[in-house]
Amino acid sequence: MKKLLQRGFTLIELLIVIGILGILVVAVLLTLNPAEAQRKTRDAKRIKDLGTIQTVLDQYIAGGGAAVSGSWDSSAGTTNCNGTGWIGLGAGNSLCQYIGSLPLDPSNNQTRSVANPGAACPNTTTANLVAVYRVAMSAGGEYEVDVVQEATSNCRNVRDDGGSSNQRAEAGNDAGLDLLGN
Repeated sequence: MKKLLQRGFTLIELLIVIGILGILVVAVLLTLNPAEAQRKTRDAKRIKDLGTIQTVLDQYIAGGGAAVSGSWDSSAGTTNCNGTGWIGLGAGNSLCQYIGSLPLDPSNNQTRSVANPGAACPNTTTANLVAVYRVAMSAGGEYEVDVVQEATSNCRNVRDDGGSSNQRAEAGNDAGLDLLGN
């Protein structure tokens, strides 16, 4: 009588392999932390936009643009560069020669848990803020731009920017960067 050779895996062997693969997948996901990676990506765009807005306002003021006293944020979502967008310099005070449209926060007008480093960095302390870009300008042409930073690993952008806020990254030509507060 011929003996049949059975090829294949037993149920126990398959369960062991599936268990090991599951443990490896969990370990990789915990190491990569996709949520933190998404926060870092949004923060990178915010810092890039912060620099863009700062450059545009520097060029506007250097080009003789009228300094308009006020403060604005991107919550309206209007990206017009003609003075009627979220940086409301008013009609006739156009930023269009410096930028095609105003940038918006990647999570514009949504409440986010953001880095709140205080003195320690990195720090897991967070605060809930509405994610918008903010700009303030004085009649003398001093201005401040600020953005939130979600990723706790980006807390140095908040702490070491020379500004008055410990919850937002700030830039501008205002001494002390205190036009907007916290």
